[in-house]
Amino acid sequence: MALAFVVTLQSPLPGVKEAAGKALAREADRLDTSARSRGVTALTSLLSENQEALIAQLKEEGFDPTKMRIPPEKWYSAAEGLKTVRALTEYVTANLNNFKQPNPILRDLKAAEAVLVAAEAKGIGFHFTKTAVS
Repeated sequence: MALAFVVTLQSPLPGVKEAAGKALAREADRLDTSARSRGVTALTSLLSENQEALIAQLKEEGFDPTKMRIPPEKWYSAAEGLKTVRALTEYVTANLNNFKQPNPILRDLKAAEAVLVAAEAKGIGFHFTKTAVS
């Protein structure tokens, strides 16, 4: 199974589907380097997990979550996410040859931007979540 970064909203928005980005997860290191060069927050710095879901996943994988420090779920402003996503879109567009598959990355960034625009309009926080997808 592949990993994807999913835009998770603090509260649901009717008519807004979550954006899953396999290319974002696959190219996370390169995108984080690009974000730092543009002076914006790295994608992986905007990752967080729901504690209950993380505990369930750990139990499923045979770990004892009571012996671990489970971090609290963090929420970020949609404006901060938009700043990162837009800066990365500009960077990837200007440097297509620096990426093996720039089109899927740009598609994932545009999908994330659409969700974040809707979240910002309603004042809803977000974070990226790592999710396994087929």
